[in-house]
Amino acid sequence: MYKVLIADDETLDLEGMKTFIPWESLGMEIVGAVTNGFSACELIETQKIDVLVTDVNMPNMSGLELAKRVKERFHDVRIVFVSGYRDFQYVKEALTLQAYSYVLKPMNEDELIQSLERIRRDLDDARKREQAEHEVRQMLSGGARPSPSAAIDGKAPDGMGKNGKLIQEIIGMMRSGLDQPLTLKEVADRFSFSPNYLGQIFKEATGQTFHEYLVALRMEKAGELLRDPKLRIYEVAYRVGYRYMPYFSKQFKETYRMTPLEFRNGQ
Repeated sequence: MYKVLIADDETLDLEGMKTFIPWESLGMEIVGAVTNGFSACELIETQKIDVLVTDVNMPNMSGLELAKRVKERFHDVRIVFVSGYRDFQYVKEALTLQAYSYVLKPMNEDELIQSLERIRRDLDDARKREQAEHEVRQMLSGGARPSPSAAIDGKAPDGMGKNGKLIQEIIGMMRSGLDQPLTLKEVADRFSFSPNYLGQIFKEATGQTFHEYLVALRMEKAGELLRDPKLRIYEVAYRVGYRYMPYFSKQFKETYRMTPLEFRNGQ
């Protein structure tokens, strides 16, 4: 259940929101219903909240000021304003605070419910992404497959030995060509080495073979691209150099222990 805080100095409006909004079916629960901004501020110090529904015009501390204070401390809180005022300045400030909606009084319950449904979907998506990222971090820390970044991030070229600068150049070439077929021979020809020799110094520097490192780079990039819901999975595969979807899916599952679709859905 997502935690909701309601603030409204009009007691009837406060009770109406508590009573007539189907919070449970929205996957939400009210953890506080207060009549002023100061009480709201006290509550959020002890209670985590996901959603703030507040009247804009309250005495002593306005809903806008309350929202600013909440956002300064907790950036991920979603905000809905309710107000009896159509004043453009209020609406403008609400927009600057990235409010989900500005619901006018007398309150249209359906409008508020629609706003809360959008927030729930957004929170669900965020939770799925966090779960997926946590699973990936656990998998990588378990040693199933080294992360490419773990092999080179924070490492100066000389930290890879006498061939550090060369290896960094090769890795840069690999990263820039992930969407194209790339072989050790092609890279060796580019740098005027034999494939065997280049493969040997590459593994000495990174701890992985050229092929292992290339696959890891492609999978790392695929994980980033899958977070973009506008990209279809076959488009992600194509952008990281795979033209045969079953092979891409197999390689992805070996790396992340889940299919590309499961990764995207956060299962």
